[in-house]
Amino acid sequence: MARRRLVTMAVGLSTTLALLGCTSTEEPPEFEREPRQVGTELDEVDASDLQLPLIVEPLELVEPGWDLDVKHLGDVFLSAGSGDDHLDFSAVDSNGTTLWQAQRTTGCTGFSVTADSEGTPLAVLTDSSSDTTCDTEVTATAYDLETGEQRWGPSDVPGPMQGPGVVFSAADEGETVALDPDTGEVASAESSTSRVLGEYQGTILSVGQDTLSASDGGDTAWEISLADHGWSVEGLTAFPEQVDGLIHLDADDGSGPVIDAESGDVLDESASEIARDANSEMIITRDEQGLTVIDETGTNELPVSLPEPVVLEAAVGGLIFLREGESLRVHNAATGSIARGYPAEGSGIVAVPDLFTSQGLGTLRAGDRTLLATDRVVKDVPEQ
Repeated sequence: MARRRLVTMAVGLSTTLALLGCTSTEEPPEFEREPRQVGTELDEVDASDLQLPLIVEPLELVEPGWDLDVKHLGDVFLSAGSGDDHLDFSAVDSNGTTLWQAQRTTGCTGFSVTADSEGTPLAVLTDSSSDTTCDTEVTATAYDLETGEQRWGPSDVPGPMQGPGVVFSAADEGETVALDPDTGEVASAESSTSRVLGEYQGTILSVGQDTLSASDGGDTAWEISLADHGWSVEGLTAFPEQVDGLIHLDADDGSGPVIDAESGDVLDESASEIARDANSEMIITRDEQGLTVIDETGTNELPVSLPEPVVLEAAVGGLIFLREGESLRVHNAATGSIARGYPAEGSGIVAVPDLFTSQGLGTLRAGDRTLLATDRVVKDVPEQ
């Protein structure tokens, strides 16, 4: 799913986020690297200059000050804002409370969320003691996503975080490794017979000569024959952006299989984009034919025309959000018909849904701003 692309309806939106980085190789200055517990509730922001989706209109919005892409697990969201010479990471829950904060040099933009074998959500941040670009002498450290308590690390890794999950690779395309979320030790490494593709909350995906295999705690969880699906060992890679509970691979042509991370079931053979409605548990895939909805009742191909420029942005509250150039289309996920996703009358920057929980709380992108719709209800909701 193309989550990081911005859209407009009535006025232009900023479509580019500045890349955070630094080319200096000077020794990084000292920051507050260790997480500091905060527990402060963020103030509600004035959203009168925005066009908000109807699903969040009753909810108070906060602005955590994030510039990087957001990741979340459960009810906690993690990202960072950029300072003059450092990144300010913060974990914020769905109530809009900042749980903890930590700092890193501007080059260490690689971070992820995962879970250990007991299901504890973890935040994994990268660092370097000698390189502000975070390309060499890289380490990874895991913290409890809710409390900021250190769980393991710093663990030496061969290079920057590549993902999905806690997968690291040398900048010169050298060794690739996946870490064990329980210990921070190397759980799987590239060899002459297999290649690491990603880590999905403790499940490590690798491709070998004949099979695609997932391991959990060192044991094989499931395997898929490459020949049965016409996949090549050289061609399979993982899309950088993944959806919780799913594995989306590129089969060397910009599209590929969508796989249930737990069972190994192939849900779609060839999708270029995917989204998941956390509230309804519907999975939406996009391929050459159009949009397909996968739920507990089966598979339903929607009668929706999708010209080449259309991008699948999100699926929230039974609605599918599509971007076409500088406009936004909203469709009913059950029927494919055009749906009303925003107030009939409105102007200003359009806030586009991004990451949402099953309770309908989550982040929105409005121009170059990232907002969080919380579980706090607006006291006076204007009539539509």
